[in-house]
Amino acid sequence: MTTVLDPRFLDGEFLNPVETLEKYRATKIEPLHDIYRLYDHDSFKDFSRRRGQVLHSSELVFRTLRLNPCLIVQHQLNFPEDWGFYIGRGNHLIYLSGFHKGYLTEFSYTLVDQRDLPVEEKRGWRTVLLRLMARGVIKWEQVVKEFGHSDGLNSERWLVYTAPYRHRNGAQCIERNLTNEMEIH
Repeated sequence: MTTVLDPRFLDGEFLNPVETLEKYRATKIEPLHDIYRLYDHDSFKDFSRRRGQVLHSSELVFRTLRLNPCLIVQHQLNFPEDWGFYIGRGNHLIYLSGFHKGYLTEFSYTLVDQRDLPVEEKRGWRTVLLRLMARGVIKWEQVVKEFGHSDGLNSERWLVYTAPYRHRNGAQCIERNLTNEMEIH
């Protein structure tokens, strides 16, 4: 019986099994894992960077309801440790955003597993406000008046994501989209 060696494995380098496995992970598996990571993965998983100004969920609810008293706050059925903002349309409640009970970081961050892949998002209070603005139930001007501007390491990201809501035409498109969505349901 003749054994034919694959030329890919004849690079002249003989590694022990542990080193071979590590090399395989680094060259074959890690590039595949990068598909599941965000472009700013290292910053998104950094709790100390994303913490910002901490706010309790009850304070977020109180201040947000001052901006729009028509919002409804309920416990999430599938996530007992979470609350959710809803808006009522006829006999239906429309989900707007969810958040964890207790203290919230200013910005969302992710928990990662041993392979450095995201497994769970911990939503920050500014992300909740962003989702509410996207659904047209609160306005940028209200958010700035009630919660202030973001400053610090993540303020640039906040300004990028809120750009459509800071301009008059963007806000009108969002209101129109929300009105159309509500009419469909």
